[in-house]
Amino acid sequence: MLRTRVTTLLTAVFVLLTALLSTGTATAAAKPALDLPATSGPFPVGTTTLHLVDRARADPWAPTPGPRELMAQVWYPAVPVGQRAEYGDPAVSQHFADLATAIGMGQVEPWLDRVHPTARQAAELLRPQLLPGQPTLLRGWPLILQSHGRGTVRAATTAIAEDLAAKGYVVAAVDHTYDAAVTRFPDGRTVRANRTQNPTEPELAAEVQVRVADLRFTLDQLSAGDTPFRHRLDLRRVGVFGHSLGGDTAAEAMRADRRFRVGANLDGAFWGEAQHQGVPGPFALFSAGPGDHPSFTRWRANQRAWGRHFTLPEGIHSSATDLVLFPAVSGLRELLKDHPEVYKQIFGSLDGVRTTQLYRTYLGALFDRHLLGRPSPLLDRDSARWPEHRLLFSVG
Repeated sequence: MLRTRVTTLLTAVFVLLTALLSTGTATAAAKPALDLPATSGPFPVGTTTLHLVDRARADPWAPTPGPRELMAQVWYPAVPVGQRAEYGDPAVSQHFADLATAIGMGQVEPWLDRVHPTARQAAELLRPQLLPGQPTLLRGWPLILQSHGRGTVRAATTAIAEDLAAKGYVVAAVDHTYDAAVTRFPDGRTVRANRTQNPTEPELAAEVQVRVADLRFTLDQLSAGDTPFRHRLDLRRVGVFGHSLGGDTAAEAMRADRRFRVGANLDGAFWGEAQHQGVPGPFALFSAGPGDHPSFTRWRANQRAWGRHFTLPEGIHSSATDLVLFPAVSGLRELLKDHPEVYKQIFGSLDGVRTTQLYRTYLGALFDRHLLGRPSPLLDRDSARWPEHRLLFSVG
């Protein structure tokens, strides 16, 4: 699959799910719900949102001149008190309901409120403490930044973010305003995506640079801005990852800013210079599906720092996102039992919970190894525990 087209597919899937759950195709009375998988780390998880305004940068995508505004969601080790968080923002759920209505699927209702994260909303951040297997107390929590796929939303990999937070990381996911499907600001303004539907490769490379600036500014604000995380982070231990276009964003962020020590690309093509010059630090590519994108080949040829390329041949582009967990809430497995190819195209053929656990495990091992110095032989060879995941490339 050409990894620039996932926006259309993911949006179509969300619209389909919304319509099926709201028009009687799924039994309205049943109102199926989904608890995201339990986390594997020792810490309870909290989450909060931050409104960040970069007054030094004009927003290149805004229809009217103004500073670049971002919304970020942060997951972190927390005191387990308070209500469970919502999945993303209610504006996201309403957005997909509106899309379904607009294309003639009838009057449909939002449904993402039936997805229940593990995290507690606005729970108190734990003080940094000794991590399991860590011989000394960290001066602060290690930090990981996250970039979503083109046209999706920051919530799309909530299950991964929650698990990393439970292992002792602070994880900050940025909505790239006017690229994210919808972004709602604290004053009630709602901003929708306005990126072109058929971008050229130079346009994608340029979009990545805007996203990189978003991540760097978010890191600045978490480091020194007026947020609950100031003085609670270990800024020597910063990682970055992203899905789809967010994967190349992670690579280019490492090339632009050495504060990002380690990164990962979840099935995103490389559009910038990382494919030609490599990434100047530890970097892992996790691809999905049977093919090999030409930019993956170029990156492998030019990566000189520590690097790994794992592939999930039976996976699909959305395997690293929460989408693979949604059949449980949608009832689509039963609805599409007579159309297995349609189901496979949307959700793949692998079990969603196991696939989510796989990505959680490998990303945890990557960041543990390069931010905390822990051994992680899982990254050096094929695993009998995860036989569906294969190591294609290794350097360093």
